[in-house]
Amino acid sequence: MIDRLNHGLRELDFLARLAKATSRRTFLHWSGVTIAVATVGCGDDDDGTGPSGTVSAADSTATVPAMVSAGSAATITVQAKNSAGSNITTGGATVSATVMGDNAAGPIAATDNGNGTYTITYTPANAGTDTVAITLNGTAISGSPFTVTVAAGAVSLGTGDIAVLNYAYALEQLEAAFYVQVVTTPYSGITAEETAILTDIRDHEVIHRDFLKAALAAGAIPDLSVDFTAVDFTSRDSVLQTARTFEDLGVAAYNGAGQLLESADYLLVAGKIVSVEARHAAAIRDLLNPLSADFAGDDVVDPTSGLDRAFTPTQVLTAADPFVVTPIDPSGLPTA
Repeated sequence: MIDRLNHGLRELDFLARLAKATSRRTFLHWSGVTIAVATVGCGDDDDGTGPSGTVSAADSTATVPAMVSAGSAATITVQAKNSAGSNITTGGATVSATVMGDNAAGPIAATDNGNGTYTITYTPANAGTDTVAITLNGTAISGSPFTVTVAAGAVSLGTGDIAVLNYAYALEQLEAAFYVQVVTTPYSGITAEETAILTDIRDHEVIHRDFLKAALAAGAIPDLSVDFTAVDFTSRDSVLQTARTFEDLGVAAYNGAGQLLESADYLLVAGKIVSVEARHAAAIRDLLNPLSADFAGDDVVDPTSGLDRAFTPTQVLTAADPFVVTPIDPSGLPTA
């Protein structure tokens, strides 16, 4: 009798668990008695919050970095959830992001990890603030849009000849940006001759900049952020003194960097560019001190050797630092 009772209890327990595993009403028959069992969920989902619930964009969340460095990848992870806030553990949703602000991009399709999470990656090039809007199946997720602060990251010049060319390219970016501003907002009392000279120099610097960028191709550093707040563009003296600094610095930079190049072709190009930079330097010095010997002053040309100065990259980058916002990492430059 006891054995039959235990057997019956075990069978009832089995049938009850079997009934719980279905979402439909189930009728159990035992010893002539009919028992109606109604389940309210499926397996672990019987409270409506389990992994097989319907994905809800409004309840889905994302882990977004509050700050990244320019040039470094920003990785965002989206977690799909159901309406009860529980994690979805299967893939299949369409997730994307649109970046607005200083590094506008998108829409960027997310990688479906197949487990309810999705990965979005973008690499900001410019320091500033980005707003990242994320959608799941076309609807904004919880917390979207998100704010990402992009800090200025150090830009690596690379190694070998590429580093030397990027070093020159950085200087040409600085000079081109300066002369574009000078010609766009001419100082008070500028003459026609001065306008012609400064416009020619602007055009040359832009050509140098674009030539080096094309030569470097995928190896080129990004556009640098510059700061000319120390320059009074309404003042002739402020503009021309700054121009003299840039031109003398450019000549000394090419003179010092030429010996670091391995490629004879690159050395030839550098020699051609520095000869033009020297003409610029002489023209600017003559504007500051007309009909004087300052076009080749003793402060830049050694009167004994007749040779111009040659600066190391460290000397040049230190002198240029007040005008360049983007940090530059020159550690890959050859030293000999």
